[in-house]
Amino acid sequence: MKTRLIGAVVVALALLSPAPGLTDDNIKYSQCLNTFKEKDGIQTGTIVKMATGEVFETLGSAFSYDRDLNSPLCTIIKDRRHYYLLVSGVGKKILVRRMN
Repeated sequence: MKTRLIGAVVVALALLSPAPGLTDDNIKYSQCLNTFKEKDGIQTGTIVKMATGEVFETLGSAFSYDRDLNSPLCTIIKDRRHYYLLVSGVGKKILVRRMN
């Protein structure tokens, strides 16, 4: 009886724990202070300033949006050693480097 209870608790904890390698500490949501123009896209080397004070430089580019993006909501995802930027309205994640 005890081993069944312990087994059930272990299974429940495994199901409720976050996936290995990606936890809530690795995902940050913030308002981006940049304006991305439709005709320019997001170029490699663009400096992205977040409302939290963090600054990132893009190491990739994206052109998949059809209107100007003024202060869009952004998500920063840290995956091991790399950071990725997800911009609302852009369908591609962009590799970035943290500047500060």
